[in-house]
Amino acid sequence: MAWYFVYTREAHPGEHVTHHTSFETKLDNARLLRDEIGIRRPILVDDLEGTAHRAYGLLPNMTWVIGRGGRILYRADWTSAANVEAFLDRYEEGRRRRPPGGVVSSYVSEQIEFRDVDREAFYDRLRRNGPRSYDEFKHAERLWAERD
Repeated sequence: MAWYFVYTREAHPGEHVTHHTSFETKLDNARLLRDEIGIRRPILVDDLEGTAHRAYGLLPNMTWVIGRGGRILYRADWTSAANVEAFLDRYEEGRRRRPPGGVVSSYVSEQIEFRDVDREAFYDRLRRNGPRSYDEFKHAERLWAERD
């Protein structure tokens, strides 16, 4: 297996960590993220036009597990390491299981998952980006709360 992190865009740019205006700025922001949260796998950086991001759904923190033949094995709108690990365990168990005199067959399933959220750590990263980033997100939260 190979694991990659694809850095697509700065989801919440601010005065300190800005929207990408050059590929060098984008590389610098990817390195900052790598160092701050300790990403140890290779980071692939999307082009300035967001070609990869557009091809894979435009959401900010998706996870895809793609099999050797290109088949999508797992897709999540939001990343949860625990959920990905649980899926991989189930997938490998199913792949290895061979009932006596039979075969196993794969199928596609959609389900709702849950993930732990460290809101304060997220707010800290917004503040690191700049006051505008934090203020805009807090404003959006108030709008979302009014809809509920």
